[in-house]
Amino acid sequence: MNEDDVLENSTFRDSFHEMRRQELRREFPMVVNDGEADPAVLDWNFLIFCASAISSFRTERSEASVLRVATSCLTNENTDESQKQAAVLLLNRIGNSRTVQMAAAKGLVQPQVPASLPPLLRLESIRGSMARVIPIASGERLEVNRFQREVWQIAQSNQWISVSAPTSAGKSRIVREWFLELLRETPRLTAVYLCPTRALVEEVSADYRSSVPINTGVFTMPWDPKISEGDKRVLVLTQERLHLVQEKFSDFKVDLLFVDEAQGLGAVERGILLQQVIDRAVAANARMQVIFASPLSSNPDIHLTHRPKEVSSEHFVSEAVTVNQNLLRVEAVKGKPLLRAVRYAHEGTIRNLGHIELPERPNSLPERIANVAFALGGKSGGNIVYVNGASEAEKVSAVLAQLNRKSIQNDEVRNLQKLLETVVHPDYALIDALNAGIAFHYGNMPLVVRSEIERLFSSGHIGYLVCTSTLLEGVNLPCRNIFMRNPKKGVGNPLTESDFWNLAGRAGRWGKEFQGNVVCIDTDVSGTWENLPLVRKRSKLILATTQGLARTPDLLEYIDRSERSAISGPEEYLFSYLCSRYAAGRDLTDMLSKVPEESLRDELRNRIGAVVDNAPFPKEIISRHSGVSPFAMERLLASFSAESDLENLWLPGPTEGDSKLKYQRALCRIGEHVTTAFGSVAMSPDSDKRKWQLANLIVNWMLGVPLPMLIDQRIYQRKNIPAAIRGVLSDVENIVRFHAPKHLALYEDLVRVEALRRGQPVPSSRPDVVMLLELGVSKPNEVALTTLGLSRTSTVALAAYVPVEPWMGDEALNWLSNFDIKRLPLPKIVEKEVLALRSGLARLEPPSLSEQ
Repeated sequence: MNEDDVLENSTFRDSFHEMRRQELRREFPMVVNDGEADPAVLDWNFLIFCASAISSFRTERSEASVLRVATSCLTNENTDESQKQAAVLLLNRIGNSRTVQMAAAKGLVQPQVPASLPPLLRLESIRGSMARVIPIASGERLEVNRFQREVWQIAQSNQWISVSAPTSAGKSRIVREWFLELLRETPRLTAVYLCPTRALVEEVSADYRSSVPINTGVFTMPWDPKISEGDKRVLVLTQERLHLVQEKFSDFKVDLLFVDEAQGLGAVERGILLQQVIDRAVAANARMQVIFASPLSSNPDIHLTHRPKEVSSEHFVSEAVTVNQNLLRVEAVKGKPLLRAVRYAHEGTIRNLGHIELPERPNSLPERIANVAFALGGKSGGNIVYVNGASEAEKVSAVLAQLNRKSIQNDEVRNLQKLLETVVHPDYALIDALNAGIAFHYGNMPLVVRSEIERLFSSGHIGYLVCTSTLLEGVNLPCRNIFMRNPKKGVGNPLTESDFWNLAGRAGRWGKEFQGNVVCIDTDVSGTWENLPLVRKRSKLILATTQGLARTPDLLEYIDRSERSAISGPEEYLFSYLCSRYAAGRDLTDMLSKVPEESLRDELRNRIGAVVDNAPFPKEIISRHSGVSPFAMERLLASFSAESDLENLWLPGPTEGDSKLKYQRALCRIGEHVTTAFGSVAMSPDSDKRKWQLANLIVNWMLGVPLPMLIDQRIYQRKNIPAAIRGVLSDVENIVRFHAPKHLALYEDLVRVEALRRGQPVPSSRPDVVMLLELGVSKPNEVALTTLGLSRTSTVALAAYVPVEPWMGDEALNWLSNFDIKRLPLPKIVEKEVLALRSGLARLEPPSLSEQ
């Protein structure tokens, strides 16, 4: 028998659809029936029999069908005890013990295998449970699902692994357990966990600090003085930070590398730098183990393209389904502005469910989104509303707060409000929204704020969370419902179908909910949904390097234009990457084989060789400054040669009197010769107000000036307070912590090149501008605290209590571990962060002799 014998059986299909319809009506009791027939009586024994027949098939359709029958049976009040126990056996058979545990916690079933079951079924259940357990070096037994067990087995016998599975299949968890197992078994190990964002770095590093073996260092900053010490270490980094580590330590070798959200290799900006740091890690240790994890796709083998030829590799796709999902559409009802039709997708077709009535007649787009979300989400928690940008997030949140009409009396929410008043601004719109249990969340927020919002949402204190595309970047934020309308990724880019399903994977909290719902709003409005999905499909992964080389004529055209003037664009990253490989002495033959025509291949190779071989600066400058065209470097260096006195070109420390003026001039010079990231070129540096604004922000940020003061400076210039707040947060994230360190580091390196060319001395002590911009503080003791893993927000809050005398050795750790934080008037969330870090660091320290 094959699965189609069951899934295409007309009786099963009709029964399964009726089961789904009844399930949706229980899920959304506010949806009014549009005159459809009363619910039919379901033959649960027949449904369970059919689900059992297909439970051995590993396809998404079979697993989803088995899961839906089992969970519907558990939650249906008309099923008896024997049917519920059969549903438990089905869930155990497909390796979904967490759903069984959830059902037991809700009092729906007994978690133990009942003695009344026939011996063969009892034996099957016990055997299935044993098959889902992995014995580990600590002597414990690790309970896993089928997908996780397969990952473990493949990792035991291969060096390069690429796995692809739906969101919530458990990819990150099994990789973490593999990291821990190797740390327990291996006397020396350097493991790197690559995260797509800084926010995820903080979340993952906290998790690892609480779980790695004693004497294992967990590091998140390239400047941590202990990063090169010890036999065992885990580095949780973004690709930018790994690049800095590789530059700082020329002999840095990685034994185990995990690339989370590996589909990012297809993004131009992130993907090419990510490929570059992987290449460099491979060059340093060709025998390292590399694991790529990506959402459900058709071709995870593409991530194995650049593996060394001698290493073993394996890829696999799992269609593991851990939680049910419903895809719904909400559309207008002609002539009735307060009503909305609700439809749902079932096996590739759209079926009618009924209609809802909106709380208020919407007059704007934010009101339309908020009213639909509130009408379906009600006052229960677990609702995420996906919007296109920070401004829209604030507007939708304000409407939801008005609709909710309740005041949250909760100490934890109030603690967050107090933190926002202290570390962002007293007029921040989020403070008012929280009064009604509503919040918004976007990438430019301080990490400590975002983390607390996520925690309060997960715990149910926040009922609606309005998010932007940061939700696609690995943020672990599952929910019950996701609402979206005309979703985009970034500015003006419609969400691709693969991104849609990656986002939809957050709907349904495995172990908390039996199902999740993805609600698409205004699907009847022309032009609103460019990629309206109906059935989940495997996405096709791409590599930005391969895609770029397939468009070699565009790349050659860019090279021609870039030689003459400063041009930023996607081709710049690829050109820089190819030049870096050539400058490092790596063969380009395999890489350029992706170019379709031999003549274009030869022309590109010649252009790369000419620009690198004739560069008027050391070749390592090219690889050190990824993403910048060598032509731009050459133009910037040439501009220095016209200066008679190099003294005024060196970047000063933030405490120097003329620092803002010097940074403004540096930004103007970079803008003229390298990039437009800091704004368009003005007639003269003196008239360039935008670069003066950014220079002021850069210097004050490095000085550790609190965020509210930085925002007040912008409010003085712009009377629109919400826009001023968003503007500062955006500039901090995109300029101060990304473009500024990237381009100012190049600027400083080229000033050094010019000084050496002239035979002039290079100042012996130069400020590490990249570090100061990343950390956002400059005093040595504050730098020491942030290097330990404390956020800038908490470090700035503690600044008044930190000793002035510079710490030596472990004095920063000793101070952090021993000062009485309870006596200080700090926000409770800052206090909590300090205590959590203190606890995590304490367990990693070896015991003293008196404790042994």
